[in-house]
Amino acid sequence: PPSFSQASMGCGGQAPSLSVMSSTARLSRVALGVTLFLVGVGGFTRGSGSGYGCADRWPLCEDGLLGGLLPRAEYHMVIEWTHRWIAAIVGFLVLGTAVSVWRKYRQRASLVRIAIAAVVVVGAQAWIGRMVVKADLDADLVVLHLAISMVVVGLLTLVVVATSPDREPAKGDTSWTTHLAVAAGGSYALLLLGAYVHNMFFSGWPLVGNELVPDLSNSYTAVHFAHRVVAGLGLIYLIYLTRDAGRNNRPVIQQRLLHAATGLYAVNVVLGAVHVFTEVNWSGVVATHLLVAGLVWASLLAAAALSRPTPTQTS
Repeated sequence: PPSFSQASMGCGGQAPSLSVMSSTARLSRVALGVTLFLVGVGGFTRGSGSGYGCADRWPLCEDGLLGGLLPRAEYHMVIEWTHRWIAAIVGFLVLGTAVSVWRKYRQRASLVRIAIAAVVVVGAQAWIGRMVVKADLDADLVVLHLAISMVVVGLLTLVVVATSPDREPAKGDTSWTTHLAVAAGGSYALLLLGAYVHNMFFSGWPLVGNELVPDLSNSYTAVHFAHRVVAGLGLIYLIYLTRDAGRNNRPVIQQRLLHAATGLYAVNVVLGAVHVFTEVNWSGVVATHLLVAGLVWASLLAAAALSRPTPTQTS
């Protein structure tokens, strides 16, 4: 069986037909897509102030229809109820993916462990979601909730890479893999920094408060300043990696993932500016900003996984 670095979107970087994918590959892609959609819905839920739409009851809605199984026709309750049920669907999809991996790739211990880990993390995510509601949307718990959701995205991304149709073995440039892993890790850290202050308004763009270095005595201002600094450095680093991939004739799929990540990252920089200019009042921008950040994280992690040196023996 192929290792992670022996899997790709198809020979020569061409996206494979769904007809040649295994059912596990298809299911893992659906699970990843729905999980990313859930991230966007979660961003909209928080940005619209709907996180407490079902009061402090979980998983049902306080004073909802059918004992809380269905929401009343109230905007915030409908949004939060939708968020919870999409999360439930994600749970079933991740569980189904793990079962499928265990049945069809049982001999690949690393892949089975990753799929099982995704199930465990989804369970932890559900429990943290309950804690967020019970703790009146505590900011630290909200960030932890997002951090765990991105771990789920990352684990599913690895499953997608590992179960995709084969390609030619990677050249085995450990340094290149490290560069991609740093980019992926940076995008993850940037996402969490933004999540911590994303409902707070800080005037000025690209400079916080229109100052090169604002007053950092306020912890929230300091975090937001760090978010913008990391964002700027991240964009420069991605442009460098994209150019390096072209100059050194990296595999086509890795180049495409880097181009996608860099393009999406640039779009998110613009969305960050819109976020400031609209004074954090547009829930659609909040949701899109978060969704695009998730796509960047998944793209870079996939590129890093695909670049791993191909072992002489299957794992």
